[in-house]
Amino acid sequence: MSNSIDNGDAASTQAGLTAEERRGVLSGALCYVFWGLCPLFWKLLEEVDSFEIIAQRIIWCFVTVAIVCAIAKLDVGSLLRDRRAWRYLVPSALLITVNWSIYIYAVNSGNVVETAIGYYINPLVSIVLGLVLFRERLTRLQGIAVALCVFGIVFFTVNYGRFPWIAVALAITFGLYGAVKKKAGYPATTALAFESGVMLIPSIVFAVVLAQVTGTHAFLGDTATLHGWFITALLVLAGPVTAVPLLLFANAANKIPLSLLGFLQYISPTIALITGVFLFGEPFTIAHAVCLGSIWCGLALVGFETIRASK
Repeated sequence: MSNSIDNGDAASTQAGLTAEERRGVLSGALCYVFWGLCPLFWKLLEEVDSFEIIAQRIIWCFVTVAIVCAIAKLDVGSLLRDRRAWRYLVPSALLITVNWSIYIYAVNSGNVVETAIGYYINPLVSIVLGLVLFRERLTRLQGIAVALCVFGIVFFTVNYGRFPWIAVALAITFGLYGAVKKKAGYPATTALAFESGVMLIPSIVFAVVLAQVTGTHAFLGDTATLHGWFITALLVLAGPVTAVPLLLFANAANKIPLSLLGFLQYISPTIALITGVFLFGEPFTIAHAVCLGSIWCGLALVGFETIRASK
């Protein structure tokens, strides 16, 4: 079976991408461009409390995915009746919620460059998780790549004066999220509907309680002004901004090899890095340069090994 698949992939590569694969590449590229530009969107909500943003993001993500499931006539109910789905998708919902929360906090606190570092680290974290959770073997080049990543983080910590917890937390939570989703093996759209549905009631309760405790809330908080309606509209748009790239990612993953999708994923942190430095004026020091350089060298080794293995 594997030989026939490998031969098929080789023939496809020699003949060029099929029409379906080209659509997959387009979906993947759009997904990562979308994610890379997301800091520009979240910066528009800089005045809104980060906790309210994450609550509204989950609420409107659920609404968006529920509409997609209804239009496509996807069966989410079967997941709700599946005990195994609860065992896997509840933890994945918690992980992605933590990841989203850290990301929004990072963007709105002026740490976009560190989010880029986190998502550059993510593939190397996935390698370590594969070793620990799936008993995959660590090759020599992968070992060197992980060591380079650790060196970069240690150098950054010593020379910049603080541990890059945002980058590491984003990489670990998203890596664990991917590992849990891989282990679960459920379709992406219905699984996302389940995950956002699990967090829906807590998010609604949290948004209401937060408004009561603080006495202020951005969603429908100032309907007397155009600016108030603009902020409300942005919070509603947070749903599609969250759901659309995830659905594009799922479409791409189903149409192209993971090795190709893996290379496309570097589009996102590269755009975020450029945005953070040149648009938001965040500092880029020698510590940042050495940390990123070490990670890039590690990624280059992994990429080289992937290409060599595919040939």
